Amino acid sequence: MEQLNKLFERSKIGNLRLKNRAVMPPIYTCYLDWTELPNERFIQYYEERAKGGMGMIIVQGTCVDSEHAVGFAGGGSLETDMAIGSYGVLTERLHKYDCKVAVELHMNGANSVMTPSGPPWAPSDVKLPKPTAAVPHPMTVDEIKILEQKFIDAASRAKEAGFDAVELHAAHSYVLYQFLSPHFNTRTDEYGGPAENRTRIIKEIIAGIKARCGRNYPVFVRFPGDEFTPHIEGTYNLEEGVRVARCLEAAGADALDVSNGNPFNPNANCEPYSYQSGWKKHVSKAIKEAVGIPVIATCTVKDPVFANQMLEEGVCDYIAIGRGNFADSQFMNKAKCGDLDGIRKCIGCMNCRKRITAHRPVTCAVNPRLGVEYIYPEHEKDGDGRPVVVIGGGPSGMQAAKTLADRGFAVTLFEKQAQLGGRLNIADKSALKEKITGLIHTMALELDRAGVDVKLNTKATPEMVKAMNPVGIFMACGGPSVRPKMPGSDKENIVIAEDVITGKKKVSGKIVIIGSGATGLECAEGLAAQGDCQLTIVEMMQKLGPDVFPILTKDLMTRIDPADPTILLGHKLTAFTDAGVKVQKVEDGSEFELDADYVVLAMGVRPDFYQLEQFEEHFEKIFYVGDASNAGDIPNATHTAFVLAYGFDPSVA
Repeated sequence: MEQLNKLFERSKIGNLRLKNRAVMPPIYTCYLDWTELPNERFIQYYEERAKGGMGMIIVQGTCVDSEHAVGFAGGGSLETDMAIGSYGVLTERLHKYDCKVAVELHMNGANSVMTPSGPPWAPSDVKLPKPTAAVPHPMTVDEIKILEQKFIDAASRAKEAGFDAVELHAAHSYVLYQFLSPHFNTRTDEYGGPAENRTRIIKEIIAGIKARCGRNYPVFVRFPGDEFTPHIEGTYNLEEGVRVARCLEAAGADALDVSNGNPFNPNANCEPYSYQSGWKKHVSKAIKEAVGIPVIATCTVKDPVFANQMLEEGVCDYIAIGRGNFADSQFMNKAKCGDLDGIRKCIGCMNCRKRITAHRPVTCAVNPRLGVEYIYPEHEKDGDGRPVVVIGGGPSGMQAAKTLADRGFAVTLFEKQAQLGGRLNIADKSALKEKITGLIHTMALELDRAGVDVKLNTKATPEMVKAMNPVGIFMACGGPSVRPKMPGSDKENIVIAEDVITGKKKVSGKIVIIGSGATGLECAEGLAAQGDCQLTIVEMMQKLGPDVFPILTKDLMTRIDPADPTILLGHKLTAFTDAGVKVQKVEDGSEFELDADYVVLAMGVRPDFYQLEQFEEHFEKIFYVGDASNAGDIPNATHTAFVLAYGFDPSVA
C-alpha cells in the first residue's frame, strides 16, 4: 500500500539488513518452564509473529546473572553454554521467514528479592518501590567488572545461537537502568555522577561484546528517554534523556531502543487504554534528532497507518509494535496487503500487563491463541458444511462463530439486537474506549468473510433452531444485569449502570452507585464528567474495584476524583428506601441510610437461566460460552468460545 511505503521500506542497522521498519520489542511472557530455556510454546509464539511479517523480533529480556539477583521465573537465561542449542532452535525457526532476531540481555539488580547468597547486587543501596524488593548490596568496582563479563559472555552465546544482534536492557527497573538513574545510582566514583559516568558500565560492556563478537556485531541499548516522574527527586526528564542518548552513541551502541517511564511510572512504558497513540512521540523524535544512529521507539501504536505516520514524521527510524503483535500475529502481513480493517487491534485493556505483573503466562483479550499456538495450531477444514447454531452476537458468540466457520461448519448466528457486539456496545460508550468499537467492526467483518449467516433482530427459539437440524449449539446469549430481589427494586429511580453509560437513562443530583467493578467505575467516570452529580460509591469488598486491575482503577480514579466522590468500602446494600438506600457495614453489621435521587446498580450480570433451560429441554449438544457459562470480561468471553469451538467434535457423544 502506498500509504504504508515508509513502514515497508527496506533498511539496515549497521550491516544488519531488515525487510521493513517494524520491530517487535521484548515483552516478558512467562512462557518458559523451570529450565529457563526455549520450549515449543515459547518458540511457536515467536514463530507466529515472524511468519506474520515482522522485520525484526527482539526476544524478551534474558537473564545473564541469576547468582547475584533473582531473575523473573520464565524469563529465560543465557548464563551457560547449555542455552546455546535451545536458543539456536528458536533463531533457526524465525530466520526462515526472513525475520532478523535479536535478544535482550538483562540482570534484575535491585529489582530482585534476596538471593541465597545475600542481598542482590546494584549500583547503590537504594531499594526499588516494590514490596518484594530487597535493600541491595552496592557493587564494588571489581563486582562491576564481574557483571560486565557476564553480559559479554551471554552476548557471545547469543551470537553462537544465531541471534543477529543483542540488546542491553537499561530501562524500566533493571540493573543497567539503575546505573543510568541518578535516583538509584548515588555512587561518587567513576560509575556515578554525570551521564558520562552513569553510562560507563554500558560503554564497557559494549566494548567487551565488540571485542569478543566482532566490531560489526550489532549491540542495541534500550533506555528511558524520559522517566515522566518530575515529582520524584533524582529521576530524569527528556533533556537528560538526550544527554544519555549521546553518551550511549559515543559508547558504541548501534541503535537506541527508546522506552519511557521507570519503576514509579510503568504507565509510560505500557499504557492503559486512556493514553492516546503518539502521546510520547516527542521523546523519541528529540533523541533521533540528537544522535546519528538508528532509533527504535514505542509510540502506543495500534494500527499500521499510524506506525507509518510516525516514521514519516521522523519520530523514529524503526517502529516498535508490541501489544499490536499480541492482538494479531498477522499485523504486518495484513497491513502489507491493505487489509487494515481485518487487523484485530489492541484495545489497551491491560489484560496482558495484569498477567505479566502476576508472573502468569500472558494472554490477550482479543486473541485467544496468544501463547497457546502450540496447543491450537491452525485447524483442519473438518466441518464439512454441517450446520451449527450460535445464539448471541457478543464477543463470545462472534468468536465461536468465526472459529467454527474457519473449520468449515455452516454457521448461523442469531442475535436479538439490531447489531452485533453484545455488551461490547455498552463497553465502548465509556470515555476513551473507542478502541472497542473497532473490535466490534473487525469481528463483524470476520464473520462476513467466513460466510457466517448472521440473523439480526432475531431471538432464537428452540423450534426455530430444531428446524435447522444443527450438529451443535453454542449458547452465547449473555445474561441480564443483576437487580436484587428486594422491595422497591422496581422504582423508577433505581437504574442499571449499563443504561446510564449508554445514555438510555439520564440521572443527576445525589447518586449512589452500588458496586465498584469496571462497569461501576466507568459509570462513575461518566457521571463525574457530567458535572451535576454528587457521587457515592458503595463496595461490599474492602478494595475499590476488587476485580479490576489496580492500574486501571488508579487511571479511572484520576477522572473520578475531581468529582469528590464518597467511597464506602466494606459496605453492602440491604434495602431500598423512600429516601434512597440502606447499607450495612460488613465489619460490624451496623446500618445507616443514604439519601439518593437515583440509585445505580453495577452488580454484574448472571446467565439467562430461563433461556438456557428452554434449549436444554430440546438439545443435547449444547456448549456454553462467555457470560452464559460464567460472567466475566472480554478475555473470558473470547477464550471460552475459542476453546470449545476449536475442540468441538459432532461425533463425540
